[in-house]
Amino acid sequence: MSIIACKQCGGDGREWKSRYGGNDPDVWDVGPCLACAGSGNKTCEDCGRSEAITERDLRGKVYFLCGACLNEWDTEESL
Repeated sequence: MSIIACKQCGGDGREWKSRYGGNDPDVWDVGPCLACAGSGNKTCEDCGRSEAITERDLRGKVYFLCGACLNEWDTEESL
């Protein structure tokens, strides 16, 4: 499985702001993406440490999980 790209920055790892607002293509780099801390990867929403590789729907909410947490969730569901 591959690592899921950050939804906020589209996997770029940078935050871009428009100089004039709206659809203005003239943008500038304002620093690392706050959602992914500049990595460009979605972080696991369970442990908060590893990169997410899959998403799981639990009662209508989607959670992004790393491999270790996915295995833990699968183990808990089978009990």
